[in-house]
Amino acid sequence: MHIRWEAVILSSNLEWRREVGQILASNAIDYVCASSIDDCKEIVARESVGLVFWDSHLAVGTFQDLFHSVCSLDPRVKIVVISHMDEWDEHLPSARRGAFGVIPFPCQPTDIEWILSRAVRAERAEAGSEHVRELHIH
Repeated sequence: MHIRWEAVILSSNLEWRREVGQILASNAIDYVCASSIDDCKEIVARESVGLVFWDSHLAVGTFQDLFHSVCSLDPRVKIVVISHMDEWDEHLPSARRGAFGVIPFPCQPTDIEWILSRAVRAERAEAGSEHVRELHIH
Protein backbone atom coordinates (compact mmCIF):
# COMPACT_ATOMS: atom_id res chain seq x y z
CA MET A 1 0.00 0.00 0.00
CA HIS A 2 1.43 3.37 -1.01
CA ILE A 3 0.21 6.66 0.38
CA ARG A 4 1.38 9.92 -1.10
CA TRP A 5 2.81 12.41 1.34
CA GLU A 6 1.79 16.01 1.61
CA ALA A 7 3.77 18.76 3.29
CA VAL A 8 2.44 21.60 5.42
CA ILE A 9 4.07 25.02 5.32
CA LEU A 10 3.29 26.62 8.67
CA SER A 11 3.85 30.36 8.38
CA SER A 12 1.86 33.57 8.33
CA ASN A 13 4.44 35.23 6.06
CA LEU A 14 3.32 35.12 2.40
CA GLU A 15 6.84 35.59 1.03
CA TRP A 16 8.12 32.76 3.19
CA ARG A 17 5.27 30.47 2.08
CA ARG A 18 5.87 31.30 -1.57
CA GLU A 19 9.61 30.59 -1.40
CA VAL A 20 9.29 27.28 0.44
CA GLY A 21 6.28 26.30 -1.70
CA GLN A 22 8.17 26.88 -4.94
CA ILE A 23 10.97 24.59 -3.80
CA LEU A 24 8.51 21.88 -2.76
CA ALA A 25 6.57 22.23 -6.02
CA SER A 26 9.77 21.94 -8.05
CA ASN A 27 10.29 18.57 -6.32
CA ALA A 28 6.71 17.48 -7.12
CA ILE A 29 5.63 17.69 -3.47
CA ASP A 30 2.02 18.64 -2.78
CA TYR A 31 1.70 21.12 0.04
CA VAL A 32 -0.86 23.02 2.05
CA CYS A 33 -0.26 26.30 3.86
CA ALA A 34 -1.34 26.95 7.44
CA SER A 35 -1.00 30.12 9.48
CA SER A 36 -1.50 28.68 12.97
CA ILE A 37 -0.75 25.55 14.94
CA ASP A 38 -4.50 24.85 15.15
CA ASP A 39 -4.78 25.03 11.33
CA CYS A 40 -1.82 22.69 11.00
CA LYS A 41 -3.34 20.26 13.48
CA GLU A 42 -6.59 20.16 11.48
CA ILE A 43 -4.67 19.43 8.27
CA VAL A 44 -2.65 16.63 9.89
CA ALA A 45 -5.88 15.12 11.25
CA ARG A 46 -7.46 14.83 7.80
CA GLU A 47 -4.53 14.49 5.35
CA SER A 48 -1.54 12.20 4.91
CA VAL A 49 1.14 14.61 6.04
CA GLY A 50 4.78 13.57 6.07
CA LEU A 51 6.51 16.87 6.77
CA VAL A 52 5.72 20.18 8.43
CA PHE A 53 7.97 23.13 7.63
CA TRP A 54 7.65 25.50 10.62
CA ASP A 55 8.51 29.19 10.32
CA SER A 56 10.36 30.03 13.52
CA HIS A 57 8.84 33.54 13.32
CA LEU A 58 5.29 32.23 13.76
CA ALA A 59 3.57 34.78 15.98
CA VAL A 60 1.67 32.36 18.21
CA GLY A 61 3.02 29.11 19.62
CA THR A 62 6.39 27.48 20.10
CA PHE A 63 8.10 24.51 18.55
CA GLN A 64 7.08 22.42 21.56
CA ASP A 65 3.41 23.45 21.13
CA LEU A 66 3.54 22.36 17.50
CA PHE A 67 5.43 19.16 18.25
CA HIS A 68 3.00 18.01 20.92
CA SER A 69 -0.09 18.97 18.88
CA VAL A 70 0.98 17.33 15.63
CA CYS A 71 2.83 14.29 16.91
CA SER A 72 -0.04 13.36 19.21
CA LEU A 73 -2.13 12.94 16.04
CA ASP A 74 0.52 11.20 13.96
CA PRO A 75 3.95 10.46 15.44
CA ARG A 76 5.35 9.77 11.94
CA VAL A 77 5.07 13.46 10.96
CA LYS A 78 8.47 15.10 10.78
CA ILE A 79 8.82 18.76 11.73
CA VAL A 80 11.48 20.92 10.12
CA VAL A 81 12.39 24.25 11.70
CA ILE A 82 13.29 26.96 9.22
CA SER A 83 15.20 29.73 10.91
CA HIS A 84 16.70 33.01 9.81
CA MET A 85 20.49 32.74 9.63
CA ASP A 86 21.09 35.18 12.49
CA GLU A 87 18.94 33.00 14.79
CA TRP A 88 20.36 29.65 13.74
CA ASP A 89 21.82 28.62 17.08
CA GLU A 90 18.61 29.59 18.94
CA HIS A 91 16.81 26.69 17.26
CA LEU A 92 19.34 23.94 17.80
CA PRO A 93 17.61 22.97 21.09
CA SER A 94 14.50 22.26 18.97
CA ALA A 95 16.50 19.64 17.12
CA ARG A 96 17.30 17.97 20.42
CA ARG A 97 13.61 18.10 21.39
CA GLY A 98 12.32 16.31 18.32
CA ALA A 99 12.75 18.47 15.22
CA PHE A 100 13.62 16.42 12.17
CA GLY A 101 15.93 19.19 11.03
CA VAL A 102 16.81 22.84 11.26
CA ILE A 103 17.57 24.67 8.02
CA PRO A 104 18.27 28.32 7.28
CA PHE A 105 15.99 30.87 5.65
CA PRO A 106 16.20 31.97 2.92
CA CYS A 107 16.04 28.32 1.90
CA GLN A 108 18.18 26.84 -0.77
CA PRO A 109 16.62 24.10 -2.89
CA THR A 110 19.40 21.74 -1.81
CA ASP A 111 18.48 22.24 1.87
CA ILE A 112 14.90 21.13 1.30
CA GLU A 113 15.94 18.35 -1.11
CA TRP A 114 18.29 17.05 1.61
CA ILE A 115 15.38 17.03 4.10
CA LEU A 116 13.14 15.24 1.59
CA SER A 117 15.77 12.60 0.96
CA ARG A 118 16.33 12.04 4.70
CA ALA A 119 12.56 11.81 5.25
CA VAL A 120 12.20 9.07 2.64
CA ARG A 121 15.07 7.07 4.16
CA ALA A 122 13.66 7.53 7.67
CA GLU A 123 10.19 6.47 6.57
CA ARG A 124 11.55 3.32 4.95
CA ALA A 125 13.65 2.49 8.01
CA GLU A 126 10.67 3.04 10.34
CA ALA A 127 8.35 0.93 8.22
CA GLY A 128 10.81 -1.86 7.60
CA SER A 129 8.68 -3.18 4.74
CA GLU A 130 7.03 -2.30 1.46
CA HIS A 131 4.18 -0.62 3.40
CA VAL A 132 5.77 2.81 3.10
CA ARG A 133 4.01 6.08 2.54
CA GLU A 134 5.50 7.09 -0.77
CA LEU A 135 7.11 10.45 -1.39
CA HIS A 136 7.78 11.18 -5.05
CA ILE A 137 10.89 13.24 -5.68
CA HIS A 138 11.74 14.20 -9.24
